[in-house]
Amino acid sequence: MILNNLQCFGRLSNFEISELEQRLDLKFPSDYKEFLSFSNGGYVENEYMLIQAPSLTDELVINFFLGKNEDKNVDLVSWNRDFNDELPASTYIFAVEYGGGMFIHILEGADRGIYFWDSNFGLPETSDEENVFFLANTFSDFLAMIKVEKK
Repeated sequence: MILNNLQCFGRLSNFEISELEQRLDLKFPSDYKEFLSFSNGGYVENEYMLIQAPSLTDELVINFFLGKNEDKNVDLVSWNRDFNDELPASTYIFAVEYGGGMFIHILEGADRGIYFWDSNFGLPETSDEENVFFLANTFSDFLAMIKVEKK
């Protein structure tokens, strides 16, 4: 499991997770709450966290998972507030890719699920018409897709 290799930012209490939900005006799914309670986000050292999206030729490299953090570079609320105007309703950013793209979770509607948002248009499949790519139905499914490789 990915948590074995993750350099975590700490643990969050249920109260702290509820505060995050209030600040973002969202209700996180239970699997993401569990992730935050055990890790509060994080990164891996001397390894890569890789995802192969079904619709992409290139593997995606997760730079870090966001969490509650005083460092705005890895803070869940800061990232989501910075991009709030560009995100669909009931959506949050939970991780960032090495190229600057973002992993987002759409919580409601027909497009519900985990997606990669190539905001920098760095992938060959990205175009003006399409820069968001489906990855998984749930956060748990997303975590199960991650392979960790040594640098």
